Amino acid sequence: MKNYIVNTDNTYLFNNIYKDMDILCDKYNDLLSKKIIGKSVEGRNIFALKISTNKNSGYTDNKPALLLVGGIHAREDFSVMLVMKMIDYYCYYYNEEDDLDEYNVKKILDNCDIHFIPVANPDGLYIVRYGLEASSNYSVLKEMKIWGEDHTFWKANANGVDLNKNFDDGNWDIRLCIPGTDVPCSDRFKGFKPNSEPETIALINYCKSNNFYMMISYHCSGNCTFWADSGTHNLFNGLDEKIIDEFSSKFIYRKTKISQDPAIYGCGFENWFRKRIKRPAFCIELSPYVEGGRQHPDSMFNELVWKYAKHTGLFFGEKTVEIYNEINNDIEKYAALTK
Repeated sequence: MKNYIVNTDNTYLFNNIYKDMDILCDKYNDLLSKKIIGKSVEGRNIFALKISTNKNSGYTDNKPALLLVGGIHAREDFSVMLVMKMIDYYCYYYNEEDDLDEYNVKKILDNCDIHFIPVANPDGLYIVRYGLEASSNYSVLKEMKIWGEDHTFWKANANGVDLNKNFDDGNWDIRLCIPGTDVPCSDRFKGFKPNSEPETIALINYCKSNNFYMMISYHCSGNCTFWADSGTHNLFNGLDEKIIDEFSSKFIYRKTKISQDPAIYGCGFENWFRKRIKRPAFCIELSPYVEGGRQHPDSMFNELVWKYAKHTGLFFGEKTVEIYNEINNDIEKYAALTK
């Protein structure tokens, strides 16, 4: 019987997430590590976990790495559940030297470090779980508009800033706010300035201090992938489209059109990553579309998400190695990515 740690049969309680991080790091201490990469508005730790082996094939300090991120949007905890469960499964299968379906986990992880940030917005998730009253910022939050029926529709951080509209990709000044979202609220407020939030800064600093060749940001909903924007697509000489075409042929997530208007797409984490790190980044919407924005019940995670997305980290791990090799073997073609 396989001995997994993470239980996603129903709501993944806040404290269980962090307890499972510790259990997994203890169980796989030669493979999995954890570090604090920043603090939230309310002082909660933002953790990154890394699966890394010293048995890589031909790589030294320059071993390519992949970053997988969940929980940027508070109400989208399917993304948290997915990232945590991938850590659990990937460590287990590596340790057993067993394939996870068609993926050779050992080979992938020996050639690519995978970093995970399961909960990028811990204060927001705490609000969704326990209500505005549970926040230390309640006196301010209670005055903010909730776009939805109640606190479970909360998407922002504890300052009422939508983190996925706060990154300085050069488009913050023109990034549109629909009426009512130009002030702190439950979602879509871009902040009073770019990179204003501690959670944003934590992600930026972590990316700058690691050798990431690709980043995946998990969200809900729509069963699609946002993979390119008009401001950066030409940097990649078709590399990004090659990846998305293979991904969309293997998984259920529809390939979207290239995002054209920076006033609409600007300041997302994936857009910042492409612009500043100069590597491909993908935003995957994990579950079927739900009117009003709130995701399906947590009890549907295994049916709607895990069934289809459990291999995505391994797929992108393989692609990360391919990107590393392609860029470094053809410096002239990918000159824009090597400056």
